[in-house]
Amino acid sequence: MKARIISAIVMVIICVPPLLLGGIFIKLLASFIAVVGCYEFCTIRKKRFNILLYTTMLLYILTINIFATRQVGLTLIFVIVLFFLAILYEDISLDDVSSVFLMGVIIAFAVNSVIRIYNLENGSYVMIYILIATFGCDIMALFTGMLFGKHPLNKRVSPKKTVEGAIGGWLFGGLFSFIFAYFIMGNSHLIFYSLTSLTLPIVAQIGDLSFSLIKRNYGVKDFGSMIPGHGGILDRVDSLLFCLIFFISMVVFR
Repeated sequence: MKARIISAIVMVIICVPPLLLGGIFIKLLASFIAVVGCYEFCTIRKKRFNILLYTTMLLYILTINIFATRQVGLTLIFVIVLFFLAILYEDISLDDVSSVFLMGVIIAFAVNSVIRIYNLENGSYVMIYILIATFGCDIMALFTGMLFGKHPLNKRVSPKKTVEGAIGGWLFGGLFSFIFAYFIMGNSHLIFYSLTSLTLPIVAQIGDLSFSLIKRNYGVKDFGSMIPGHGGILDRVDSLLFCLIFFISMVVFR
C-alpha cells in the first residue's frame, strides 16, 4: 500500500503541470503514454515481443494524429499492413492482427480526443472534469465495494468487483464531476455536463472491465510493472481511454 500511495503522488506531480498547461506539454504526455502503452500491449502476447507489430501500431497512432482529416483512410491502411505482416510472418496470427488493430484504434482515438479536448473552450478544465468522473468512479467503486460489496459484478472478467462497488462508483463519480462542472464550468452547458456526468462513470467501468478481459485473455495480472503498486501505464489509463473517446463523441453529436 505504501508503494501504491507513493506512486500515486509521483504520478500526480508529473501529470498535473501538463494537464494545466496543455499545448506541447500535454501532447508529450499523451505521446509518452502511447509509446509505453503500445509496448506493454505487445509484450503481453503469449509469443515473444514483435518489433514489427509494435512499430506498425505506433506509426498508425502517430500518423492518425498528425493527419487528423484522413483518419478513415489511415485506419484502412493500418488493417492492410497488419494482414500483410500476418501473411509474411508465421508467428503473427489472426488473433495478433485483430488485437493489435483494436488496441491501436483505442489508443489512437484517445490521444486524438485529448488534442481535441484542449482545443475546446476551457480545455484544461474539461480534461480535469473527465479525470474526476473517471478516477472518482474508480476510487469510490473500490471503497464502496470494500465496505458494502456482496454481489459479484462479473466473475468471469473481474472476480473482485461487485455490483455495490459499481453502483457506488457511478453515483460518486457522477456527483463529483457534476459538482465540478456546476461551479467551475458555468451554467451555459449544464444540461450537457449533467448528461456526461451520468454516463462517463458507466463508460469508465466498461473500459476497466474491457481491459480486464484483455488481460484474462492473455493470462496476465497487469500490463506491466512500470508503476510500483499499480502495474503498467495501461492499468492506470484503461478506463480513461474509453472516457476520452466517449466524451469527444458526445461533443461532436451534441
